[in-house]
Amino acid sequence: MGKRILVVTSCTGEKKFNPENQLVFEDFVNKERLVVREGELIDYQLPAGEMYTGSQHISLMEGVKKYRLNGGKIDVSIISAGYGLLDESDLVVPYEVTFNSMDTQTIKKWSKTQGISKRLQDKIKSYDLVFFLLGDKYLQSVDWPLEVDMNQRLIFFAGGSSKAKVLLGDRTHVLAIGEKEAKKFKFGLIGIKGFLFAHLLKRVAAFETEALWTSILEEPKKVRECILQSLDERFSQLDLFETESTDDHLLEFYNELFPVPDSLFAKNFKSEFKFFIPENDDRVDPNYDFFNDHSEKDRNPLINDVYAHEIFGTPQYDGVLVSKVNIDNATRQKRTLIEDMGVHQFLRLPSDYPIMGDCGAFSYIDKDVPPYTTDEIIKYYDDYGFDYGVSVDHLIVGPFKSDEIIKKQRYEITLSMAEEFINKHKANRERYKFHPIGIVQGWDPVSFRKAVQHLISLGYDYIALGGLAREQSEKIYEILKEISPYIPHEKFRMHLFGVARDMRTMSSFHKLGVTSFDSSSPLRRAWLGTGHNYHTKSGKHYTAIRIPEAKETAGRVKKMIQEGKGEFQAFKNLEQEALNALRAFSSGDIEFEIALAAILKYDEMLGEKREVHEELYRELLTERPWESCECKVCRSIDIDVVVFRGNNRNRRRGFHNTHVYYAQLNELKKELNK
Repeated sequence: MGKRILVVTSCTGEKKFNPENQLVFEDFVNKERLVVREGELIDYQLPAGEMYTGSQHISLMEGVKKYRLNGGKIDVSIISAGYGLLDESDLVVPYEVTFNSMDTQTIKKWSKTQGISKRLQDKIKSYDLVFFLLGDKYLQSVDWPLEVDMNQRLIFFAGGSSKAKVLLGDRTHVLAIGEKEAKKFKFGLIGIKGFLFAHLLKRVAAFETEALWTSILEEPKKVRECILQSLDERFSQLDLFETESTDDHLLEFYNELFPVPDSLFAKNFKSEFKFFIPENDDRVDPNYDFFNDHSEKDRNPLINDVYAHEIFGTPQYDGVLVSKVNIDNATRQKRTLIEDMGVHQFLRLPSDYPIMGDCGAFSYIDKDVPPYTTDEIIKYYDDYGFDYGVSVDHLIVGPFKSDEIIKKQRYEITLSMAEEFINKHKANRERYKFHPIGIVQGWDPVSFRKAVQHLISLGYDYIALGGLAREQSEKIYEILKEISPYIPHEKFRMHLFGVARDMRTMSSFHKLGVTSFDSSSPLRRAWLGTGHNYHTKSGKHYTAIRIPEAKETAGRVKKMIQEGKGEFQAFKNLEQEALNALRAFSSGDIEFEIALAAILKYDEMLGEKREVHEELYRELLTERPWESCECKVCRSIDIDVVVFRGNNRNRRRGFHNTHVYYAQLNELKKELNK
């Protein structure tokens, strides 16, 4: 049986017919109205493959037609902003609807209504090779990743910036196509994907078709080779490969988001990959009454409340990071307890889990010099019983990075304090039990690399990169590529401060020499923003349902009462109705539509973004992800884990997210150790 090939493209604004009364968005919303309106346009009806006349579609279909004339078999599907997922033979009438004019939330909502992702998932099951020719907005209409079996490949012709959306699995690949390809091949940017795919088909048709498709299935990068070979008939080799700079690569092919060639694998990449969680008083009341939203008034949170590792029994991280600024700014009771007990005992962390200490440089970013001396920070690490201690640093971020004088001053301050730190540690090596970590700051790959080289020359075997928490992964990747060749030996360790990205990215970072990292991002996402509050091991995120406490004395309800937007009892009644409806839904006593209506009614009174929340809540309540999670948080508090309401729910959800992230990391560790 021959290889089964599918190409998925998008609809275009240009169509063969352009009547004044063509369909608009409102026609597609109402199915009965759609039937009537289609009847009015019946004279303009065509198969979808013939309706669109945009340059990408025309180029693609011309290539498909020629390929079929040569005996090739290929199917075409079209993502339509009006009709949803179409086969090329499906009949359509002219319409004026495009995802390109919609914002992300509208695209997600409308594409879900159309069932695009589900239909596409069902569609691709029948094919060996699936090619996607989609722009950024049309990529947003699909919930990636799609499920792919071991005998399939998904290959995207997409802009380089889109690869993060789709490079989500081993069987997914991206051929990056953008302005430089359009310029080099003398074809318009809008239609370049269709033009290049037609050349792929031309090359396949010119050879033993089945053998070449099999070869592409085994080695997808051959798609690039085939296209360039076909284009060679139109362009001379000199014209095709002559570039203005050595960085101007054509049709870059990606199997992973941040590829690491064998030549760049750091000498220490076999070291264990460790995740540290920053300590920020992340505790919850173990006896919290969720039904009545009540904690015992006489409890002492510092003593009676519990950390995530106490809930789960074992830590869902490899260590804890404690910043000095957090202790300096803590309550007197907390400082006294740490002084008396030591940091390990205070955190109630098993003794074989290390605690790392740093200064917390973001807290003094506006000062000319750090507020701590090396002697002071060494004494702090020694007195409190830290396992690792980081030298004093000064951040080079934001406006400080653009000021040449200031950035060099901070660079030198960080390096000189690292030198002082290790020299003083060496002088009292027998006394100090903590292991020294030298931190570096920088503003580009070369400055970071030179700083790392300097610290290595001072005798450090554990260094940390600071100031990168808010940097794009692409920039961190470039910095690590610069540093990786200079890592001296397999036992050398390197820490990334404040950086925890998806597992694909962290895998690349580890190969480039990172052996540990810290971040509270998975935990904090539980209560920050919308759409990513509850995480799952599959990588899918959900929003949490906002049911804020109705209080006369604090919060949004107090403010709205003061503004004359409602009486307290009205808010309280709707709050309780929403909570009761959720519990009834969880126990199976009511349908989710009834529960959703109660939630949205309170949402509306609070002035929340009801339309945005409705689709997100609908997805959560339909899929019920907390019920399939085996973690101790989800098992113990059930649906309350997805309720956005107060510390005891929100932080527990953060504990769940941290558990999920750590489980994903452990799977990555297994993969890296193979």
